Amino acid sequence: MSELALPAPLWRRFAASIYDGLLLVGLWMVTLLLSLPLNKLFDLGPGNALTRAMLFAVGFGFFAWFWTRGGQTLGMRAWRLQLRREHGELLRLPIAAVRYVAMMIWWGLVLTPLAVRMIDRIPKLAVLAPNADVVAVLALIVVVLALIACRLDGRRRLPHDWIAGSEVVLLPANPFPAEKKRRK
Repeated sequence: MSELALPAPLWRRFAASIYDGLLLVGLWMVTLLLSLPLNKLFDLGPGNALTRAMLFAVGFGFFAWFWTRGGQTLGMRAWRLQLRREHGELLRLPIAAVRYVAMMIWWGLVLTPLAVRMIDRIPKLAVLAPNADVVAVLALIVVVLALIACRLDGRRRLPHDWIAGSEVVLLPANPFPAEKKRRK
């Protein structure tokens, strides 16, 4: 791994996260389907702690598997990105866990304004969350400040990268695509 690797542009990171998000939603749907018999067996209602823990574990397993084995999720491979420690080595499982938790908090903040918009459109939910607009504005302020800090950071790191001591780099394009075909 080269020390001169370029930091990944935010738009590529976002595109890769859309790919990975779609894959994760599919895994979560299968997990929810498999959790139905458990919920029935233990007489648990929807949104129970066991189901949430299973969804969290599946998400962690998905990201940790790829991050610790090559540093690339499927979305990152499509956009030629690689996650690594600041000195170039791959993440280990404890660091992957820290980064996953921080990443989930980050995406929670990013998606909060959208969630509040949806809550406001459903009168029954709007009554349950009277201060949702304030929370959305605060989340938006935190996200904007973090994006400004990311832009000013030479490595273009987001909060979960700062916390985990990681960075996402742009891998070079294959200059010899014909050689890749010959090796197969």
